[in-house]
Amino acid sequence: MIFEDLLRAIRESPFFHGMALEEQMLLARLGRVDVHPAGGVLFRPGETPSALYLVLDGVVEVCREESSEVGLQPVAYLGEGSTVSESKVLTGTALNSLAHFPAGGTTLQWPRPVLLRHLYSSRDLALHYLQRLARRLEGTIADLGAHSGSNLRGRLDHFDLPAILQTVVDSGATGVLEILDAEDKNFGAIHTSSRMVGRILCGRLEGSEAFLEILNSPPENGTFRFSNLAVAPETDTYRQVQPLLLEAARVQDEFAHFADTVPETALLQPATRRLAWRGGIDADLVEEIWHQLSAQTCGWGVLAELLPFSRGQIALTVRDMLLSGVLNVDRDHEITNDEPALGG
Repeated sequence: MIFEDLLRAIRESPFFHGMALEEQMLLARLGRVDVHPAGGVLFRPGETPSALYLVLDGVVEVCREESSEVGLQPVAYLGEGSTVSESKVLTGTALNSLAHFPAGGTTLQWPRPVLLRHLYSSRDLALHYLQRLARRLEGTIADLGAHSGSNLRGRLDHFDLPAILQTVVDSGATGVLEILDAEDKNFGAIHTSSRMVGRILCGRLEGSEAFLEILNSPPENGTFRFSNLAVAPETDTYRQVQPLLLEAARVQDEFAHFADTVPETALLQPATRRLAWRGGIDADLVEEIWHQLSAQTCGWGVLAELLPFSRGQIALTVRDMLLSGVLNVDRDHEITNDEPALGG
């Protein structure tokens, strides 16, 4: 990278923002650019911090061991402009995290001896560094370090989407997490503010159904990106993300088991002429499924394309209707692409 690009990256980083230009220029000269392959590791648990890192490109996944049973789990994602190990590089305390680039990336890094020598020799840099660490401890800087536009992005097959969302929400940032398909078209969006989630959209779905669709049926070869917004939309109603994540995990587990048992193309049809339903699930959805199948039999995959509910919710409702004897399934007859869908 050319010197001007390094200087711009330092200037736009929240950690170095506001530093005197002379100090920024000196940091650009002292730093070293490293390109990391997919899976490239910055540091591992137990290692002594060797450098301060500024992320120039890519997303760093930070993992910690929550317990010996589950091992290392993602706890944070750091995008462009974020700094890594800014406090422990000073103290020399052993690291307790794994930091790596799942999809590869680039860093500007300052080896610990170089950084310490410069801190000792520059009162301005030392004071700025101390102020930033103090403000971060006070919680006035979001964990994402994301007051500068879109700086958290990556491919879904390299990252855990629930962990990405939890990181964004925990940062307290006001913005939108967008999910894009393989053609870079919008698949869904989740708005965040004040450690809560607001408007959730996925195609024609909204709210909790859109959330289930985004988390449980993300696009193949899709990507994500988080962008900051200056002000949260006033019309949004915000809610806690944890109950939504727990419900999505429950639906995903049950959905995966059902999809293995009953393929989405297996022919479904009403078992009786009249619907007699006394189950506890959404009666309106049950009636819609019943009426669609009464008009023309099809698989639950087609139902998911027609009805304003997530694939997981429709599949599990079909499961409950099968268990109650309301529907029958013909596993020997599957809908093919040559057969017309409903309304065809």
